[in-house]
Amino acid sequence: MASDYLISKWKLWYTWFDINNDGKVDFEDAEAERSKFSKLHHLSDEEKKSVMEEFGNWWKEYILWGQAEMTEPKFVELMNDAYKADKAKFLERMQTCFDKICNIVDTNNDGDISLEEFNIIMRSAGHKDKSLDEKFFENYKPVDGKVPIKVISDSWVQFTTCEDSTKHDLVKAAFEFGV
Repeated sequence: MASDYLISKWKLWYTWFDINNDGKVDFEDAEAERSKFSKLHHLSDEEKKSVMEEFGNWWKEYILWGQAEMTEPKFVELMNDAYKADKAKFLERMQTCFDKICNIVDTNNDGDISLEEFNIIMRSAGHKDKSLDEKFFENYKPVDGKVPIKVISDSWVQFTTCEDSTKHDLVKAAFEFGV
């Protein structure tokens, strides 16, 4: 079984996805996020179609676990079951999860995320406090205004897999300061 510390992080992550704040996560939340993301990025019709499909598939597999809707207890249960069954496979699942979503949101395929791109990601997820989002971004220590996708992906993998509460967790810190 995962530690209370790790379970508390999964609960924080779950809150990220309840875009419409109705107490459950479902494809309505996914639709809100992916539509807003596509609109804010001013994607062409072809790009929008591709992003919408990729976003939808990612949500179905990694957030909804193939189900129609998800409650926090069920989400935690599924995460914990996968974690208990095989920690190495769970880590691999989370790495794939975050590599995929980071590649989806890197719409210009340059391997980096700029502050503008980061703000679009955060606004798409329903975040409205731009100053907190920018603080989160700055904690990644951007170089020339950009953060490598790999750095962002790895920080989220650590957030969802690391049980060591003494290790600095950039994503957890962002949740704690209100992101």
